[in-house]
Amino acid sequence: MQLENRGYAGAVLRINLKLGRTKVEQLEEDIARLLLGGKGLGSYLLYKTAPKGVDPLSPQNPLIFATGPLTGTLAPSSGRFCVVTKSPTTGTMNDSHCGGFFGPELKYAGFDAVVIEDSSDEPVYLLIKNGEAELQPANGVWGKTTVETETTLRKNLGEEYRVASIGPCGERCSPIAGILTDMRSAGRGGTGAVMGSKKLKAIAVKGSKPVGVHNQGKFEKMAWIAQRALRMNETTVRSLPEYGTANILMMINQTGALPTRNFQTGRFPEAEKISGETLRDTLWVRDIACMGCTIKCSKIAALKAEPYLGTKVDGPDYETLFSLGSNCGVGDTEAIAYTNHLCDLYGMDTISTGCIIAFTMELYEKGILTRKELGGVDAKWGSPGALVALTESIGKGVGAGNLLQWGVRNMSERLPGSEPFALHVKGLEVPGYEPRAAQGMGLGYAVSDRGGCHLRAYTAGTELCGYGGGADPKAYDQGKVQLAIDREDEKAVVDSAVICFFTLFGMRLKEVYQMIEPCTGFNYGSVRELKNLGARVVSLTRMFNVREGFERKDDTLPKRFLENPLPDGPAKGEVVHLEPMVQAYYELRGWDENGVPTSETLKSLQIDKILK
Repeated sequence: MQLENRGYAGAVLRINLKLGRTKVEQLEEDIARLLLGGKGLGSYLLYKTAPKGVDPLSPQNPLIFATGPLTGTLAPSSGRFCVVTKSPTTGTMNDSHCGGFFGPELKYAGFDAVVIEDSSDEPVYLLIKNGEAELQPANGVWGKTTVETETTLRKNLGEEYRVASIGPCGERCSPIAGILTDMRSAGRGGTGAVMGSKKLKAIAVKGSKPVGVHNQGKFEKMAWIAQRALRMNETTVRSLPEYGTANILMMINQTGALPTRNFQTGRFPEAEKISGETLRDTLWVRDIACMGCTIKCSKIAALKAEPYLGTKVDGPDYETLFSLGSNCGVGDTEAIAYTNHLCDLYGMDTISTGCIIAFTMELYEKGILTRKELGGVDAKWGSPGALVALTESIGKGVGAGNLLQWGVRNMSERLPGSEPFALHVKGLEVPGYEPRAAQGMGLGYAVSDRGGCHLRAYTAGTELCGYGGGADPKAYDQGKVQLAIDREDEKAVVDSAVICFFTLFGMRLKEVYQMIEPCTGFNYGSVRELKNLGARVVSLTRMFNVREGFERKDDTLPKRFLENPLPDGPAKGEVVHLEPMVQAYYELRGWDENGVPTSETLKSLQIDKILK
């Protein structure tokens, strides 16, 4: 049975940048049924295409853009896509997700995924329109910011085109570089660096092919039920629309989990200054949404203070407020928003950028880095000027940025005595929840398939915000481990479907299941079977990482979290009790003591069929 009119375009585009050749392959029904799309499909294509041990920045590492069966449909918040590759930041499999309008446009253009192979000798961009693809010279936009690139290409090609591009940071192959579209970012894990290594500046896409579904009437009904679930939930109908992801900032600070001054504490004295409530009153002038989204979590800020007057930026969101704000001790929202703007222009992940600067500020405090070494920047905690200046240097790759642009792990390897203050997991800078205040988040960071990530097993909502009845944040028993596994599996389904993670604040996997079946025609039989699909994707990505040499010793956290008790807040005196949680996690996952999925697990999850 063909996959067209079942939520899929039914085709995968492969393009060889070196030879300029394109090839269209049919998407296999068995792979679609077992992995849906998005993260699942991208992980499969990466496993099959990337040679074992491939250098992430070599031509042999593929860069994969993938959508899912729900992308561009009536499903709530379906305006998303993901980018999958081997990460130059961590060496692991990496999937980075992004909203806006690019993902649906790619589906409308006739492709479920685009696999980009090899590298071009000269800068190019990829032009895709209704099943056709060709490479065009990018000399006119190489060296430009993401905004300049998108504006130029849409002016030349037509405003109806959607553009995903890298900035100068990606061109230099910095491991903190992301891919931006509509001022949203597939930011984590260095996807932009891989794109830059291929001399691919941008992808411009336009499509007009409709997305059909298996049972239109039933799908419309189930999409309406899913929308109703979002409209009935306080978080998705009021908190996120009003205050964006920053709606939780004060709560996270009260629970002692808001990382402050490079995770030295979990409480920021100036938290109220950078809260969603304050931003709503002072900076935000408009709410915007990705395609098909009623939540409208994105906010446009108009800056009013000198020297930022006239700047408009999409954000800042919670992770940006933590990384560029509390983690650097900065309570100046104008400076934070402007720095967010610089990150977008240069194509940089705001989480990694803020964590790099916080690391730099602590090294400055400890005397490991001097003002001279930082190009004259007085990198004191809380300095808006230092925040902006260091971000500029990273974005341009000049002065202190020659060192800082390579990330916390690489910096620590070059600076003797700095390792105790280098907070990363597998090379990826740690996101905005203090793990000593939420044990489940600590486990999630450690075992995440892409390094330090809060979105793989997001237990913070339950542990710190009380969603779903709440859970003791200090507990590290088997129940907490199962909570992390459940969240991880659910997220893998959503990321393969592909819809926005925020829908899970109002919906449950039940609503996703009810949409997936009439959309695709795949009879999974129960919500449990769909959750098993998530477990399949998690173990599949684990198999890729195992193939690349990762094992139990890599599923760990920085010593600060394991050995230094949290100094304040409700979790005062706590460290992360990681080892018993990792052991229980492996057992519950059906992995051996070294974190390798057993043959029985591979068979029960049908991964043995996928990896033939």
